[in-house]
Amino acid sequence: MYIIPVIMYGADVWSLTVASQRRLDAFDQWCLWHILRIPYTAHVSNSEVHSRTGQPPITTVIKQRRLELFGHVVQADQAEDHSRAL
Repeated sequence: MYIIPVIMYGADVWSLTVASQRRLDAFDQWCLWHILRIPYTAHVSNSEVHSRTGQPPITTVIKQRRLELFGHVVQADQAEDHSRAL
């Protein structure tokens, strides 16, 4: 799937609001429903769609990547300026 890298580009340093998280998760769900070819009239829950694909919600992935970036910044040399990333 080629959409994930496009969405994740620069997501490590985004400021995520509740509204943007809802929009990202809704778009992610929409993509998964279309990939699985589930009609909108089918009574399938979002958790069922995620269990079928084995993919967590996109905001969970973004939060994990942000934590990884924070770990790299914390372990970096003190002489380097990382204040913009934080």
